[in-house]
This record gives sequence, C-alpha cells and structure tokens, in this order.
Amino acid sequence: MKPRLYDIWPDFEPVYDENEYSWTTLRSLGETLLLNCGECDGPSDMRHPRCKTCVTTRSGTASGAYTASTGREMEKWPTVMLCRIHSPD
Repeated sequence: MKPRLYDIWPDFEPVYDENEYSWTTLRSLGETLLLNCGECDGPSDMRHPRCKTCVTTRSGTASGAYTASTGREMEKWPTVMLCRIHSPD
C-alpha cells in the first residue's frame, strides 16, 4: 500500500498569526471559518495530526471572537477552510 502524503510529510512546526482568521456565511455551507496557513510549511490538511491540533486551537479562538461579536455561541464550525493567502509586500 502506498503511504499517504500527509503520513510522510517532513517535520514542521505550525506557524501562524493567532489573528489571521475570518468567518463568513457561504451559500449552502453556512457559517464558514477561514484560517490562513500562509507561512506554515505544513500540508494544510486536517488528516495530519499537527494540522488538526492547530485548527482545533485556532477554531476555539475564533469561536470566542464569534460569540463576542454576534452574541451566539459557535461550539463547532460547520465548515473550516484552510487557505494560503499571500499579499505582495
């Protein structure tokens, strides 16, 4: 059996800015959390254990901000999108 790419991904440490997230409502997806993985060397794949841990931590941070902003609790985001957003500097 061929190894899955995320199983053989080189070692990395998640790199992110805790404030690099946003949420929006997308048709047919509902409330969607967008997480920027821009500087991270990881696979941006929730099947990788480090990515899953990172997303869980950052989702919690975003949920707190969502509750403070909207007054509604977000226990679990229905959709999470991992993005690599780059801007010219």
